[in-house]
Amino acid sequence: MSRFVIAKAGATGGNDDAQNAPADDVADAVDENLTEQDAVIGIDPLQSRLWAQVRKGEPAMTIDAEGRLRHRNWPDSHGILFLGDVCETLLRCFGAHEPPQVSEQPGLDQQRWTIVITDGVLKVTVRSRSYWGWGLFNRCFLNEIVLTGPLERRSRLMFDLTAALGRNPWEASVGIFWRKATGAEESKHRGAWQELMAHANEHMNEEIHTHAHRLENLHSSMDEYEQGNHPGWERGAAEELLRRAEEHLDTARGALHDRNATGLERALGRCEAAMVEADPTTEVRRSTFQEAEDLLLPDTVEVNEEDLRDQVLEHEELPDEVERITPDEVAVGTSDVQAEDLLTGVDDEPVDEVPLVDLTESE
Repeated sequence: MSRFVIAKAGATGGNDDAQNAPADDVADAVDENLTEQDAVIGIDPLQSRLWAQVRKGEPAMTIDAEGRLRHRNWPDSHGILFLGDVCETLLRCFGAHEPPQVSEQPGLDQQRWTIVITDGVLKVTVRSRSYWGWGLFNRCFLNEIVLTGPLERRSRLMFDLTAALGRNPWEASVGIFWRKATGAEESKHRGAWQELMAHANEHMNEEIHTHAHRLENLHSSMDEYEQGNHPGWERGAAEELLRRAEEHLDTARGALHDRNATGLERALGRCEAAMVEADPTTEVRRSTFQEAEDLLLPDTVEVNEEDLRDQVLEHEELPDEVERITPDEVAVGTSDVQAEDLLTGVDDEPVDEVPLVDLTESE
């Protein structure tokens, strides 16, 4: 850690000008002449611009020959950078994506860099730099996050990021330097983050209401389904499935309250599966897992035990006369074999009487 601190101290000369310089090859929306109103962007049709306080500098990552971010154990290393807890969590929440591209290589200060993450639909540019204390501590750094893509994806990613961090990323270590570096008051930062989180929360809440409305319609249609012609459908089994769907829906509401988007999606998926199985118009009576379990039951295939016993006992006893298929000179009865026969050679000489050759004479 001491070596890392010294490297940071040597790289902080002239940081005042470098902190306000634009990152190389970053999103076009990054402009040094932004006003306080535009420095932080939450809900916007095209782009969001947020700032996050870094608390931890690790993990250390490797840069390959093509400038892509790799794991620390990557064999072909062309540089090392410290990713930080914010960007590490962002990568885990992003989902499937291309290897992140390091557009600004770190110098002596390995926590000063710019990374671009994309999956073809959403593009996220993260810029790490220090804003106080000459970068001697991890808390001296901030991450500027610029998101370009669909609003639903942007809001959901920031929702997951905040939940996974377990803290408010807009809360700065030193407020006065934070305001100077970002060009906005803390209230602006808090409002932008909360706008996106509220949008994601509203979208997931709408999904819960959609499933609840469909579940209510299925309950009200039970009489109609019972009077209709639906072979294989039973009302009691369908009502039990709807009861399970209600439980999964309650689980989804609890997951949303806990800001657990992944748990919410899984609960809604189970709710959807139960409703599809209970609805006779979908022509789905049993789930794939239940059909697989049926194949493992012993009574799935009926077997006549009497016929099976006759087939097994038909060849239980072999005929008395069995012709040998090997020549008489080769076939040997096991009753004629003695233990000493296994210890002798072909010429009836004991195996132990092997001629001894004295190699000392040749020397």
